[in-house]
Amino acid sequence: MRVEKKKDVLTFYLNEDVDDYQISLIKEECIRLIDSVHPAKVILDFTDVSFVDSTGIGFVLARYKQCASNQCELVLRGLNQHHRVIFAMSGLFHLIKEEACL
Repeated sequence: MRVEKKKDVLTFYLNEDVDDYQISLIKEECIRLIDSVHPAKVILDFTDVSFVDSTGIGFVLARYKQCASNQCELVLRGLNQHHRVIFAMSGLFHLIKEEACL
């Protein structure tokens, strides 16, 4: 995972599979950075992600709750069609919006 901070936006560039193993590697760093940086907006970029499982959905939902408690916006970016179907089925799009890649 690569992290970028520009002005008041914190972007997490996720890669590979967003599954139980990957989440165990990145979760604590994401929590720490969001809490310490206090961004106005957090972007989870899925451009380089090939697979998302239920742990990945839980991770996104937990970051949504964390951002809500920190009064910042969470958006998803770089979703492929498979990601969109999974997130739509989970109901996440009722809480989190998708942003087009720039």
